[in-house]
Amino acid sequence: KLLKNKMTKKVLALTLGLTMVLSMAGCGGGKDESSAGNTVQTDNSGGMDDAEKKEETGGSGEKTKLIGMCWGSTETYTKLSNAILEQNPELGEKYEVEWVLGGEGDGDVAEKIRLALSANEYIADITVLNYTQVPEFAEAGVLNDVSFAIAPYESQLTEAALNLTKYKDSTIAVPFEVKSKVWYYRQDIFDECEVDVSAIKNTDDFIAAGKKIQEKYPDSYMWNLGQTAAAYSYYMTISGNGASFCDGEGNYNISQDAGVRAMLEDYKKMVDAGIIMDVSDWTTDWESALADGSLVSQLGAGWLGQDSFLPTYAAGQEGKWSCTTWPEIGGTVAGSDAGGSVMVVPAFSKNPEAAAEFISYMCLSEQGSISCYDITACLPINKAAQENELLKNKVENGFFGMSIIEAQLKALNDLKVFNYTPKAAAEQDIVTEYFTKAVYGQETIDDALKKCENDLSTMLGNAYQ
Repeated sequence: KLLKNKMTKKVLALTLGLTMVLSMAGCGGGKDESSAGNTVQTDNSGGMDDAEKKEETGGSGEKTKLIGMCWGSTETYTKLSNAILEQNPELGEKYEVEWVLGGEGDGDVAEKIRLALSANEYIADITVLNYTQVPEFAEAGVLNDVSFAIAPYESQLTEAALNLTKYKDSTIAVPFEVKSKVWYYRQDIFDECEVDVSAIKNTDDFIAAGKKIQEKYPDSYMWNLGQTAAAYSYYMTISGNGASFCDGEGNYNISQDAGVRAMLEDYKKMVDAGIIMDVSDWTTDWESALADGSLVSQLGAGWLGQDSFLPTYAAGQEGKWSCTTWPEIGGTVAGSDAGGSVMVVPAFSKNPEAAAEFISYMCLSEQGSISCYDITACLPINKAAQENELLKNKVENGFFGMSIIEAQLKALNDLKVFNYTPKAAAEQDIVTEYFTKAVYGQETIDDALKKCENDLSTMLGNAYQ
């Protein structure tokens, strides 16, 4: 059921917003490119009666306008929404959809939600987040229940996708992209150097393969992990090996966590072996290394295979790249990048039922899921869409061939989500700095984790309070 108690929502929203603004302001990096002209005042009701809806849409017979907020670029979401409205006349007659930019990253969108809740403002009906941020807003009770809209598709979804719809006992998110772990590698170079990817089972094998390739290509590397590494580079491993930053009561104990330590030990071993390039993601050096063959493989997530990423950076190398699942690193093959991205309907939405209906069809139906693949190259969430012959034919002729679908489907069986707390955004900023210091030997692992634990405790107090 939708949240209906206006006063409860206002109190929750204001409490959340003020707390987060004071303790977590600036957690999401990136330039703010959203348009202030898209923000209007409203009560924070999360729902409207018929008279209000008529007034908002200009009277009966007019379409309901839904505003969505995303990060990075609105182009993909706009194309996708337009395709959905065209393919489904019933939805097309009822809704029009506009996307606005919340910033460069998911943290920017989360910060805008906090501020809007604190100020009791309407900014969008739909917001895109990574699952990383879901616990924060779900715990505060400011996400509308979307179970009624998901229900028609529930039997068609993968278990991994279903897990992303929930936080504890609440169904408050529509999965958009399941971000399973995928290993991308230069099939041509591996074959030339007689490196059998299927024989690479663990960290030591991964290092040995890198060393063998370097005998022929001395300036090549198996992965990049720059000294301004993206947090997901670490979380993709600790999400799968049972790591946690705190105990069940919210007390930070990262210095004693076996999973975090196992990840750092293996990452440092790879850096010390010389097979890791000291270049960070989202830099021109990274893109150049993929283009010129300096990076002969990349441990990443499914999104890296989307047309705008690796196939663009390595343009002209079609048929040279293949995909498989990760070897065991940090004691696990399992994990994910934030579980995946999701769409939520915040408490300030003017049209929460309409928003839930639209995003559920777009992301979860067979036709919607196929459209998502056509436009984003995201692995379809709907199981029938995954088996669609037209989709298979298209993938076979793509940059990676069927290997990218096969790797992602296999990785779904091992998809795990990190134990994110309501303070996950602030935790991420703190731990990433110390992880990088440990991996590059600027601190011992013991010292880095002790200092990290102290900062978490001093700056955040308790993970759940």
